[in-house]
Amino acid sequence: MARETQECSEAGCRRPAVFRTRTKPTWCDEHITAIFQTGGLEPLEPFEGPKKWRLTRCLACGCEAHYRFEYVIDQNGIGVATCRACYWRKWAADQRGLMEGFADLTPPSVAVAKEFVEQHGFKYLGPLTEPSLRDDPHRTRCLHCGRIAAQRLGDVGWGCQCQTNPRRAAQTSDSPGTRQPGTKPTKDLLKDSGLPVLTWWDHEVNDDTDWNTATVKARREVGWKCPECDLRFSARILDMTGYPSCPTCSVRRKAEWQAEYARLKVTPVADVPELAAAWADDADPTLVTVAGGGMTLRRFRCPAGHHPRITPLSFLRNGCPSCKGNETRTARLQAVAADPGAHAMNREIASQWHTAKNGSLKLETTSPGSRKTVWWKSWECGHSWQASPAEREKGQRLRCPECRTILDSIAYHFPEIADEWSPDNPLTAWQVRPSGSTAFTPVWVCSNNFHHTWTATLSSRAAGSGCPECREAGKSKVELAHHESAVRVFGAASSGQAVADEAFTHGARWLVDITTVNSTGLQLAIEYDGAYWHADKATIDTAKSLDLLAAGWAVVRLREYPLPTLNIDHPFYTELVVHATAPDPDAVMRRVEQWTASLHPDVGHVRRDHR
Repeated sequence: MARETQECSEAGCRRPAVFRTRTKPTWCDEHITAIFQTGGLEPLEPFEGPKKWRLTRCLACGCEAHYRFEYVIDQNGIGVATCRACYWRKWAADQRGLMEGFADLTPPSVAVAKEFVEQHGFKYLGPLTEPSLRDDPHRTRCLHCGRIAAQRLGDVGWGCQCQTNPRRAAQTSDSPGTRQPGTKPTKDLLKDSGLPVLTWWDHEVNDDTDWNTATVKARREVGWKCPECDLRFSARILDMTGYPSCPTCSVRRKAEWQAEYARLKVTPVADVPELAAAWADDADPTLVTVAGGGMTLRRFRCPAGHHPRITPLSFLRNGCPSCKGNETRTARLQAVAADPGAHAMNREIASQWHTAKNGSLKLETTSPGSRKTVWWKSWECGHSWQASPAEREKGQRLRCPECRTILDSIAYHFPEIADEWSPDNPLTAWQVRPSGSTAFTPVWVCSNNFHHTWTATLSSRAAGSGCPECREAGKSKVELAHHESAVRVFGAASSGQAVADEAFTHGARWLVDITTVNSTGLQLAIEYDGAYWHADKATIDTAKSLDLLAAGWAVVRLREYPLPTLNIDHPFYTELVVHATAPDPDAVMRRVEQWTASLHPDVGHVRRDHR
């Protein structure tokens, strides 16, 4: 059934929208262009989707860069021009005024900036200020996805967004290594998250579909009910999962805190018993207020004998930071002793713990979120480096920073699949994720027969697909018997090969039952059409045949009786009638061989004449 076309959300516009959405506005191409222009940008590429990067030119400064349509809408909503080059130039100018007289404004070498940019996976396109100071913006292009951006060197250090490597838990809720090939990953559903916000869910307003399908990071707006004041309101799920907030209660709490803060600004430390008892500063506590003293740190003494330097307000609200840290450390050690596995570090990261260089520091008692710098070693390459456990779980999440391998790679989680990764691929199996996408379609080499090579996406391999020539699932016995006969007659033949060609107009790629090459070099596609499965597939069978013919293949369809002919008139196409009750694969393949022997061997000529 055809999907109903949505109309542009702009008032009075009846043109069809260029993308569909369930809950948000959508627009026609003309109004999308107008929205970019409102943000100060001129689009230089066709619109492909609200989340796709689109090359634009700034109408103010002329800088060309990529931006997402969703980002342009957000910036327009707060009245800010989208161009980051303009933004960072203004920021740099403001910083010069603030730093003058207090910092060294000698511009560093552009060569230094260029080297830094290239080390982090970008091509350097030049500075955006003159002179270019240390924190000034530069124009870069990602070597992986080609996105052009205006950014500071500090932002460059995080790498391109396309290289962000999410934690395994963000890719699938399955634990590393537990999901078997052939099974689908489960989603992080809100209803199964156990988050406190579940008590806010308004079951009377929201339907069951939202409850059963909403993920923790869903951007859809749903109804909520404050458990404190019973206010009903709507908000995005993503905004509520981090920190549930009621519009009414938030305003009330803010007013209460402002009143409390105003009182503490005129309250001396000496008037607060817990502060007065811990006061160990040289200043007179009767002259120092609890709040409003800026960032001036004061000396306190806690009952445990610690002497933190901290603001009076922080000490009043949070207590001694040393005691808090000891409590956290003790709680962690107790938790590890009670259940070592539940509080352990990511086991892939833990496997790289450098025992020799970390001395007496124990892996078992080191928190996964620790900011303490420790030593790591990659066992497959031998490189060692320093980083904190917390840093290892951020951004690109590298397994080895020198080799640029990543955590949660397909080589780590599916080593048997990685064994079939072709050395001709531009990246290694340690540099791609099972759920990731690549700018190239990976090539695989069958572990059972190295003559079998094929292309397949990472997600399809992780989902369980294997060598199409060795695969028997989905193939009938009679089809497999004809493949074996084709091997005997033609010397070699592939089964279930995926064929893609720019000449295809009906499909992007087709799986062909049997492919081979005859003695004259002619590429041959043989399709076995069972009477039961192909009774109502004449349209698909015809489209597949026409695409293969357009790409220069000779096509033979083995049509089981009583299937009708497809009526394709082409000199490099033929049909042979076969009988399921009396199959004779060897005789059929000899007839195919005789037919192909009479055809012109120049495949290129076939392609030019019969496109």
